[in-house]
Amino acid sequence: MPVYNTGVFGIGDVAKEYIKAVNNNPLSEVVAVVSRDKKKTEQRIKNWGFSCEVMDSYDDLITRDDIQVIVNTGPHFLHARETIKAARAGKHVVCEKPLGMNWQEICDVRNAINKAKVQFQCGLSLRWSPFIQNLKSLLDKGQFGKLFYMEADYFHGLGSWWNGFSWGGQKRSGGPSASLVAGIHAVDLMRYLCGEVAEVHAYGTHGSREYFEYEPTYMAALQFENGAVGKTSCSFEVESPYLMNFLLHGSRGSVANEKFYFRDLFPGQQGWQTFNTVMPDSGAVSHHPFKTLIDDFIKAIDTNGTTVLNIDEMWKTHELCIAIDRSIETKKAVSLPLETE
Repeated sequence: MPVYNTGVFGIGDVAKEYIKAVNNNPLSEVVAVVSRDKKKTEQRIKNWGFSCEVMDSYDDLITRDDIQVIVNTGPHFLHARETIKAARAGKHVVCEKPLGMNWQEICDVRNAINKAKVQFQCGLSLRWSPFIQNLKSLLDKGQFGKLFYMEADYFHGLGSWWNGFSWGGQKRSGGPSASLVAGIHAVDLMRYLCGEVAEVHAYGTHGSREYFEYEPTYMAALQFENGAVGKTSCSFEVESPYLMNFLLHGSRGSVANEKFYFRDLFPGQQGWQTFNTVMPDSGAVSHHPFKTLIDDFIKAIDTNGTTVLNIDEMWKTHELCIAIDRSIETKKAVSLPLETE
């Protein structure tokens, strides 16, 4: 019997994965979704094989006493406003990235979640990628030795084929920067695997697609608090298949995407060996581990625990994205932490 009834705002492709993940957890169920076009949404829900109420008012959704959880998959420019509304209504919230369109909104979301004392989870599901979990396990067990260099890059040529392109792809009014739209995936994994960043110096450019209202390509050099250095980059204008690139060098071993070299762990290793795991090699949301994200979220609600992608942890990831954007804009290095709004 479901304990935590869930309402979903937005009905794009990622909403399908959230609905599936919520319904697959024995403690939760999606009972309502909100979209502007009620008739079209009812047909879409039916085509997906789900059964729930379709509403056309978000305010009516969050005031329902029978709903404890809100999943916010709406357009980027509504993430902060609708998440704050849900928190103030006492609902636990899952919100897709980014949390806000600027530093002020991001700080406002954090303040609202902490004040309401509700559970929060952000949609950066790649932390649960089997490949990333392999890397984290090796790091936690000391197999890398001292990690002193890391790269994480996100390359995905965006175009009109994406149904969110007009509101979340190329316009600042819908997607404020490349880092906040999608580069944040790589940024978050840099923090997760290598630690907090002390300083960033970033450069942005337009390569071949001038219709972006912000630099769709950037590279950021990072100095970590622990002394390590690294690089993270993103491009929406590559002429190639989707690619996430990872390179880690430690005093005892290295990883280059699917290849690893740990001579102490594997005595006699002569060359690269290969991970036998699921790689983060697809931009399709159906490929992303939303089930584990939702399971972690529901468990935190049920046990009064802490989610992996809690609001304070995600605030730090967004802070690094804002620092990258400020460095691109000012053409200067930016130190962290930033002043809070």
